[in-house]
Amino acid sequence: MTNFRFGRTVKPNERWPVSWYHPLVLLQAALDLLSSLNQFRNRDEREGFALPLSVIDRSQGGADDFWFDFIADTGDGGNATYSVATAAMSESVTSQNHELLLRGELLLLGGDLAYPSASALEYRYRFVEMFEAALPEEVTAQTLVRGKPFTLAALPQNHDWMDSASTFGRYFIRNKSPRQLLGAEIPQHQSYFCVRLPHGWWALGLDFAMTGDIDRDQFEQFAKLLDNAAGQGIGSADRVILIYPEPIWTTPLNAGIYPGGARRYQSLEGLLGARIALRLAGDLHHYMRWTSASDGQLVTCGTGGAFTHPTHTRLTRQPVLLQAIANNDSIPASSGQRIQIGTDDGQLQGARRAFEKVKGSEYPPVSTSRKLALGNLTALFAGGETFGQGNRWFALLLGVLYGLTAMLASSPVGVGLMVLLFGLMSLAIGRESLAEAPAKWSAWQRWLLTGGSSLLHALCHTGLLLWLVCVLKGTLLNALLIPVAGALLGTLIFGAYLAAMSWFGFLTNNGYSALALQDLKGFLRFKISTDGALHGYFVAIDQVPRQWHTGPGLQPVWQPTDRPLTTRVHDRFTIYKSATLKPFTHES
Repeated sequence: MTNFRFGRTVKPNERWPVSWYHPLVLLQAALDLLSSLNQFRNRDEREGFALPLSVIDRSQGGADDFWFDFIADTGDGGNATYSVATAAMSESVTSQNHELLLRGELLLLGGDLAYPSASALEYRYRFVEMFEAALPEEVTAQTLVRGKPFTLAALPQNHDWMDSASTFGRYFIRNKSPRQLLGAEIPQHQSYFCVRLPHGWWALGLDFAMTGDIDRDQFEQFAKLLDNAAGQGIGSADRVILIYPEPIWTTPLNAGIYPGGARRYQSLEGLLGARIALRLAGDLHHYMRWTSASDGQLVTCGTGGAFTHPTHTRLTRQPVLLQAIANNDSIPASSGQRIQIGTDDGQLQGARRAFEKVKGSEYPPVSTSRKLALGNLTALFAGGETFGQGNRWFALLLGVLYGLTAMLASSPVGVGLMVLLFGLMSLAIGRESLAEAPAKWSAWQRWLLTGGSSLLHALCHTGLLLWLVCVLKGTLLNALLIPVAGALLGTLIFGAYLAAMSWFGFLTNNGYSALALQDLKGFLRFKISTDGALHGYFVAIDQVPRQWHTGPGLQPVWQPTDRPLTTRVHDRFTIYKSATLKPFTHES
């Protein structure tokens, strides 16, 4: 639940990160998710977008270096989001070796622009005002970067779709006013996009909505780009940056795959083939990179402002593999192939090639990531900007739950119901450990890990509750002390479960959701140099300011007071246009 206050007087440090364990936040997110999924069962909103695909052409100006940025997972806490926006909107950032990285003429937004779920108020509070306030100068009509129009293109992620992408569409698809968001040109007319870049580079942004795949119109529009008869599409020697709404390479290779059928994005990858030089995504709130001499780079970069995700988990350490599978078994038969990318799930068949994780690219660093897990021990007691905010209300919920279930402790059936209730609570969070288990583990071993850890968690709560009932039985304060002890000790047990599962690397998505980590943020800056090479720089912000004051001019609105906003280049890579990736052929 957000305390909405807008304007210049509401500084970034007064815009608190989302308290993900607040009962009302959990309830609202669940209701929004179910509502959006229910609408998708009846109609895919992507089918209503205007066709044909609007190609954003920024291929001119090849005599100069072309700079552009990628930012994803922005709208959470004000300190983090405003820091990233300020660094990205400034005229340049400087690397450790004094290399000048110029502001991007193009900004690609990778989605999840506001949390906990999309709405007009959340977008304005957590995303729009933060980025507008970060502009280095006042813009009344159009923003220019080195004399050229500033351009925006964006993808929605799952949180953006929680209002059926209505708010997302208002900013990026339908609203074509003279003064658009950030004073930028926003030429896209679909929730997916295509940007033609200099020197034969292309950026294709895919929208999965809530379905885990691109829709038919989207597939056909991208496929038409390969029909290059008029020289306006993607040529055989061109290179493609494929931007996903989620890092498909961190899910099991065969997850959700139907034998004899291909997902559309896998068929699109099969059509693009060796043109794909970089696969890029947000969604996981950290930075990681994998590389392959044959298949380019994989990059996860969701560090735009949301709480941090760990980098030491088993999911992020498993090998990433690619395999091509013929579509001969499909009906009707197809001569093409589908490309699958994902972690080794122990069920691989046929030819495959591996991506190697670039050691040291992880952000936060692996050693730091593991230490952060211990913060879960007390994170559920954290407060918020107002009395009604904060994870501490989850502690109150546990206390009430302890008080109610204490009445069941007098019978074996009641004790069984207690174990079941607490077990379901931990299973809802720990279920993701199924995907975190080593690839060689069988299904029963995975479920033993998930079910066993959930059961142990439930037994700890049940044991504590039975002990409290025995100790306090017959006392006048029984009805009061059990809820209080449950709120304190029960919350510590819950925090210890999160800390232990995170420490051992079995929670990636839920491991740090309670921590509201504001530091360890950043974004990707790209340069296409005059020789056609693509240079990538991950610009890291190790510590974001916590206090701000209103600046002397209109823009930027706020300036830090407690510490300077400093950046550094944590990782860099280069993909040469002339390098030839090997086409992948499947085994019969």
